[in-house]
Amino acid sequence: MDFLADTNILVRLFTQDDKEQFEKVSEMLDSGDFQIIVSSPVIIETCWVLKSHYKHSNVDVGNALLSLSQIDNIIFEEDYMKDALRLFVEKGNVDIVDCYLSVKSKTINMPVVTWDSDFKKLGCEYYKQDQF
Repeated sequence: MDFLADTNILVRLFTQDDKEQFEKVSEMLDSGDFQIIVSSPVIIETCWVLKSHYKHSNVDVGNALLSLSQIDNIIFEEDYMKDALRLFVEKGNVDIVDCYLSVKSKTINMPVVTWDSDFKKLGCEYYKQDQF
């Protein structure tokens, strides 16, 4: 059976701050009877929760999520989310949404419009509002 994961499922896997919930999710994954689909908004929200509430770094959060993507019965809905997480780890002090938009922009060949100057670090085509 397939399920869409909510953010709290991923947070429990990483923080183990609720042992009962962690064990239930772990048992579910270990059984191999289930496939968990993880959407990009859930990955982005998980990054935000782990950074803001649990005070983890981009490197720790990005690497943890990349490790999760290696589990056979966990599927990232958008494959390029893995590239966004790698960029998130590599660049260190950038927002996961900016990494996601940068990778998606290159994948679908569409520039980003923004006021954010972090895009100059991310290697995608982007335009600021005053360039129109």
